Amino acid sequence: ILANEYGSFRYAQFLTGLGKLIYLKDCDPDQIFLGGLDQYGDDGQFTYCWHDDIMQAIFHIATLMPNKDSDRGCCNKKRHIGNDFVIVVYNDSGEEYKLGTIKGQFNFVEVIIKPLDYESNLVRLQCRKDLEGLVDTSVAKIVSDKNLPLLVRQMGLHANMASQVHQHQANPSDTYASKWLARLRQIKRIRTKAQEEAQSHQSVGISVSQQHSSVQSKTSHPQTLQVTGAETGQRKRLVSTVDDFTDFV
Repeated sequence: ILANEYGSFRYAQFLTGLGKLIYLKDCDPDQIFLGGLDQYGDDGQFTYCWHDDIMQAIFHIATLMPNKDSDRGCCNKKRHIGNDFVIVVYNDSGEEYKLGTIKGQFNFVEVIIKPLDYESNLVRLQCRKDLEGLVDTSVAKIVSDKNLPLLVRQMGLHANMASQVHQHQANPSDTYASKWLARLRQIKRIRTKAQEEAQSHQSVGISVSQQHSSVQSKTSHPQTLQVTGAETGQRKRLVSTVDDFTDFV
């Protein structure tokens, strides 16, 4: 399966609908999540990606990755696909696809596509037994070629989230957090670090001010403390306002 270099015309149309074709060499890793793909040809020159306002998804596509004479077992492809939570299989071989055909430690869910006549497809989910409570595998869906990429992408994203929840359940001390919550926690860590740095600079400033004031008149001393106190009060009010919305984290 991993050694396939191309697929049918309907398969190519399906890939086109998954997302935007990108040239890996021109991608900025700080702007586009590449999922570990090499930018300089080792994993091919192109892939498909998709994003909305809050999420990015990259697809490891076996037919876009090169086959190598020195890698008959397609280990280079498997190191990406075998470590994905969700695998999408476009099965137009006429044979049944069995769960675990592509072996990987983190392959929890497989989305199986079987092309049918009249530009329609049968789509169903398979998952490991320990994930059956989070993924519904009881209902298969028939969908047109036109709507197939949208359905499969949404099923893959939802199955990936279920896989993340399952993985975090194995470690109760590390509860799964949504992207929004994880981002909020990171902001709070950055804010706490900035507060600590500001307080350390403020302490140094007060110490120098007190030493300097000993050789000045007494009238200048309360003015220095008054300004410092006003800045501290403003900072406290700002922090309090933010904490009102983030104490639940």
